[in-house]
Amino acid sequence: MVKYPILFVLLFFETIVFSQTNPENKLKILFDKLQFAENDDAKDSLNTVISSELEKFISEKDISGLEGIKNLSVLISEDKKVAFFTWPVLYSDFTYKYYGFVRYYETDFNRYAVEKLSDKSETIVNPERQTLNPENWYGAFYYKLIYKRYKKNKQYVLLGWDGNDDLTTKKTVDIFYIDENGEPAFGKDVFESEDGIKKRLIFEYKEGISMSLRYDKKKDMIIWDHLSPSQPELTGHYEYYGPDLTFDALKFEKGIWKYIPDIDLSK
Repeated sequence: MVKYPILFVLLFFETIVFSQTNPENKLKILFDKLQFAENDDAKDSLNTVISSELEKFISEKDISGLEGIKNLSVLISEDKKVAFFTWPVLYSDFTYKYYGFVRYYETDFNRYAVEKLSDKSETIVNPERQTLNPENWYGAFYYKLIYKRYKKNKQYVLLGWDGNDDLTTKKTVDIFYIDENGEPAFGKDVFESEDGIKKRLIFEYKEGISMSLRYDKKKDMIIWDHLSPSQPELTGHYEYYGPDLTFDALKFEKGIWKYIPDIDLSK
């Protein structure tokens, strides 16, 4: 009977040693623990460790090996100059907060820089019309990165998901770029919409409803379910919004994403 506790202890220490010599495995274990953490304090404590370990990992030249970690999104641009690492944390009040890093290539210094993303979405006023930065980030769990270039200007367009709260869910179209001062920035006047040009697009709808927001490579368009309230008198109350079986799109033309309402997907 004694040998089984001894075996358990040996396996326990073997796991610790293995995780220390394999950063990818250590991060996987930490993300697994985060998913099943008992309370918000435990989540915050684990998240602090995750942020520290992940920052060390992606500061190295080779960032491969992270793709299989559950709840961690790893997106690398087509030109290999930009990479995003984002993840969500669900708290006991049914709200989400987002964490992440962006790694981008600094041409002038011939090196990669890593910036921590700080989710300040709760305090950002009129977010569709604000230029932001990594320290003041409209947080989301990014699931698609689209690389575009017009003349000398590069765009990294991001499609994101935000669980928001127990009433609504959000999806976002944002843009990352390096500004004229060589600094990383989010949000730019390149997205046409029903309400004019915006720096980013935010779609909000009833929690539990499915809304499609995707990039169609063949059509070279960002396509989404058009959202409408269930009754006209509920306009502006987004907990009553959902897809109305029509679709809208954005088409990239000369550095601008042109708005195409009520697109026919059969063509």
